Amino acid sequence: MPVGKGETGLEYGIYERWSHKIVAHHTCLLHPAEFDLIANRCLELMDNAKVQPYDEINHTGTLRHIGFRCSKDRKQILLILVTRSAKLPFSNLLVKKLTSEFPNLSGIIQNINRESGNVILGNEEKILYGSPWITEELDNLKFRIHYKSFWQVNSYILQLIIRDIADKVLAQDTVLDTFSGIGVLGLSLAARAREVFCIEELTDAVEDGRYNCQLNNISNVTFLCGQTEDLLPKILNHPDVYRNYSPEVIILDPPRTGVQKSVLEEIIKVQLPHILYLSCSPITLRRDLTLLLDSGLYEITSIQPFDMFPQTWHIEILVELKLKR
Repeated sequence: MPVGKGETGLEYGIYERWSHKIVAHHTCLLHPAEFDLIANRCLELMDNAKVQPYDEINHTGTLRHIGFRCSKDRKQILLILVTRSAKLPFSNLLVKKLTSEFPNLSGIIQNINRESGNVILGNEEKILYGSPWITEELDNLKFRIHYKSFWQVNSYILQLIIRDIADKVLAQDTVLDTFSGIGVLGLSLAARAREVFCIEELTDAVEDGRYNCQLNNISNVTFLCGQTEDLLPKILNHPDVYRNYSPEVIILDPPRTGVQKSVLEEIIKVQLPHILYLSCSPITLRRDLTLLLDSGLYEITSIQPFDMFPQTWHIEILVELKLKR
C-alpha cells in the first residue's frame, strides 16, 4: 500500500480510482487485523523518527510503500518497507519495537527502489530482521514463499482450482506449467504426471520452486528460469535437451495482461493436444481464446469460474481446450 502525508502524520491506503491520491486506510474485512495494527504502529514510529513519505513528482522522501505477507495460520508475518534509498533512520529501534510488540513478525525487509515510476519493488533489499520467506502448506505439500514470489491470497479457493486441474490431467501426462511462479500448480501435479516443466521469469520464485522440490522430495519437476515466449519454443523443438516425452498438457496461468501472441502461435503450430488456461482477466482471456479458436484446431470443453476475490468484481476462470478430433 502506498504511503503519504496526512493531516496527523504518515498514512497509508490505496489510490483513488484513476489517480495517485491516497485514500487513507482504516480497516479492511478481507485482510488480517494484525496488518492494520502493525502498519499503524510502524508509521507512528517512523513519524517519530521524522521519516518522510515518497514524493513521486519531485522524487524525494524515503518511504514509498508498506506491504505484508502472512501464512494461512498467521503465525508468520512479513513486513515489507519499500524505500527510495538505502538509508532508513532508526531502523534498529524500529525492529526492536515492532518485534517485541508483535511476536508473530517473522521477517522485516527493506526493499530499495531508487527508480521513479509506478513499479513498486526494487532490485535491492536489506533483511532488517528474520527471513524474507514464509512457509505454507497446501494439500500435504510444503511451500517456501519469498516476499516477491506470487501466491494466491485465497488458499481455500486455490485448493479447489488445484483439484479441478488435477482431475483434468491424466496419469503419465507430461505437463508444461507456464508463468508458474513458485510452481504451486506444477508441484501439485507431480504425483499424477510423468514429468512437469515449470517456466518462470522471476529468479526468486524459481529458487523457491527448486527448494520446494527438495522440501517435498519431488524429482520429476524441472524449473526453467526465463520468459515463456523465449523458452517455450526451445522446449517444444529440442526434445533431446529439454524433455524426454512430448508434452500432452500445457497450463497457461498468465498475469492480467494475458498470454503473448507468439506463445499462442507456438502452441497452435505444434498442436499441443490439451490446454488449461487459468485467467484473472475475462478481457484478455476472451482475446486469447479467440486466437486459439480461430485456428480451427481447438474447442472449449469446459469453463469453470472461481470466486477468488470475494466482495469484488474480480474473478478467476479455468478454461479447458482440446484439439478437435
